[in-house]
Amino acid sequence: MLDQAVKGSSPVVAARRGSPEFRQCCDSYVCPVCSQVVELTDYRQVLWHQQPGHQPMDADD
Repeated sequence: MLDQAVKGSSPVVAARRGSPEFRQCCDSYVCPVCSQVVELTDYRQVLWHQQPGHQPMDADD
């Protein structure tokens, strides 16, 4: 049964992420609570903006 699934299936093609200038639209968002831009590549910023009723994150942090 497994042989049938392997024979009939198409090969899996891995998708590569584009270069950073093309990905820029997906690497940040505007926080709906404090209107600050959150960089998704910075885990500290993501965690900060998950808190309900938070203030904008200090630039020095």
